[in-house]
Amino acid sequence: MTEAELDARTLAAAVQARVGMPLHSQLETTLRRLIESGQIAAGAVLPGELELAAQLGVSRHTVRHALGVLTNEGLLRRERGRGTTVVSATPKRIFERSLSSFYAFAWETRARGAQQRSYVLERKVIEADELLAQRLAISAGTEVERIVRLRTADDDPLVFETAYVPHDLAVVLDDTVLERESIYDELERRHGLRITRARESIRPVVLNRPVARLLRSTPGAPAFSVERTTWTDRGPIEWQESIVRGDRYLYSVDLPRQA
Repeated sequence: MTEAELDARTLAAAVQARVGMPLHSQLETTLRRLIESGQIAAGAVLPGELELAAQLGVSRHTVRHALGVLTNEGLLRRERGRGTTVVSATPKRIFERSLSSFYAFAWETRARGAQQRSYVLERKVIEADELLAQRLAISAGTEVERIVRLRTADDDPLVFETAYVPHDLAVVLDDTVLERESIYDELERRHGLRITRARESIRPVVLNRPVARLLRSTPGAPAFSVERTTWTDRGPIEWQESIVRGDRYLYSVDLPRQA
């Protein structure tokens, strides 16, 4: 399909109706197939949302949803005043995260051959409220450091992370270390601790506007909220919440059958 043939009628005709499959998914699947197969080349400009919506007989919102998914995957670029352009035939890498063993962002990113870096957005000493004190097994009012980081792989922002560490432990962490290394490695090295386990809870959320901007995504895009408590043999040393891009992560877990 040449760029000249990229009109709304052609794309609408390529959408194969499937019973039980939402129209935005049909459009999304069709466009992905045409782009990845090279039938729509990089640099091609897609028809406008209203034009596509009219040809498909769907709402503009449905078209926008489908284009937003492909934009988050890195196949399209959408610019105000310039429309939607095909930028790549290769979707962005999906990171699979196993929940069957302990992991850290820095470790798993390097293991997959990606260059990890963290940007420290905030460091602030606060007093633990009742809930945070309970999570860290400390007294309410104890000083805790809040560390906010944007975690990236190959300069691609994937995770917005807010961690809470008792101040007497966090005081040894400098920003240079926090940009390059795992908090866990540095706490073990500097304090002689041994991290033994973590507990996580994961729930689906949508990105708000400030976090979406940091993650170079779209407000309302699906994401995961991952809450974690990390323990050493002496007790909990960290509680964190991470907002993880839903289009870039796949969670998996082994389920051994009990005898």
